[in-house]
Amino acid sequence: MLFQKSLLRELRSTSGGVLAVLLTTLVTMILIRALGRAASGRVDGELVLPLIVFNTLNLMSTVLMLTVYISVLMVLSRWWRDSEMVIWLSSGKSLADLLAPVWRFLWPMMILVAMMSMIVAPWSKQQISAFEDEIQSRGDAQRVSPGQFRESYSGQRVFFLENPDDENGRIGTVFIRSADRNGQQSVLVSSTGRFEKDADGQQWVVLERGYRTDLMPGHFESRTTSFDVYRFRVDQSTPGVKSQESTRATPTLSLMGRAEPTAQGEIALRVGLPLLTLALGVLAIPLAVTNTRAGRAVNLILALLIYLIASNLFSATTATVSQGKWSLMMAWWPLPTALLSIAGGMIWWRMR
Repeated sequence: MLFQKSLLRELRSTSGGVLAVLLTTLVTMILIRALGRAASGRVDGELVLPLIVFNTLNLMSTVLMLTVYISVLMVLSRWWRDSEMVIWLSSGKSLADLLAPVWRFLWPMMILVAMMSMIVAPWSKQQISAFEDEIQSRGDAQRVSPGQFRESYSGQRVFFLENPDDENGRIGTVFIRSADRNGQQSVLVSSTGRFEKDADGQQWVVLERGYRTDLMPGHFESRTTSFDVYRFRVDQSTPGVKSQESTRATPTLSLMGRAEPTAQGEIALRVGLPLLTLALGVLAIPLAVTNTRAGRAVNLILALLIYLIASNLFSATTATVSQGKWSLMMAWWPLPTALLSIAGGMIWWRMR
């Protein structure tokens, strides 16, 4: 009983460190991707933090599953390497007796994975879709950002603003390149400007103290005109534009009543993740067996290959269901059952 409590305590403490490392790596990757989208103008800077949070929540089920697998493998590998398993075996315990403390560690993690995959992940996808719809529905006045080239909603203008003053609505140096349907291009440059609305709520840009250069493709002539005040109307986005609701963002209870293959594949994914967490956690017990006189690189490489193969097979299985080639009942249980059978066979072989 003392050994079981010690193993359970070490599994929990190790899982905390593994989870922190995996989360740091995941958040860093998502941060780099979000900052890249913000730098290219596809995402506003104020949306970077919410997108990081929701994308992290969307992937938490996979992170928790990998945390369980790595934690059991690390702790038991250390026990074999430091000869603590010798004490365990010499006290009359077998390798199969490790299932009880490992199960006590696994079942709370399985519940967390189930909650993340069935409740939190769909909700986070809904929030990400809502942010994307908000970005698409913004007009040019909301799309422009200081120090960045932004394309208008109609695609006929490219804006560049410098040092805008949000309090009084004024903007600094403005550069605008526009093209009409006839191919005529014009470049507007002004030292200052402002946004304003008319009585009908239409957004306008008022440029002050600048010049306009008109160009015609295929001709060398150009015409430059200076102005004190120049007004033009800002493109408005199409109201009510919403992205199609994704199956990944649909709540689990709503998916239960749908018979299309995409919904069935998503159900198989959400139900299979907790079972796959259990199978990998049990499989890590025989994979952690090492010979103290030999290197442990073989076991680690084998464990990594098994995880990659299992993860790809699970993704391929759910994708096959989404394509309508397999039924739901042939997707969520065969792979975890096969892994548990392999784990049982390896434990029996190690015990002999």
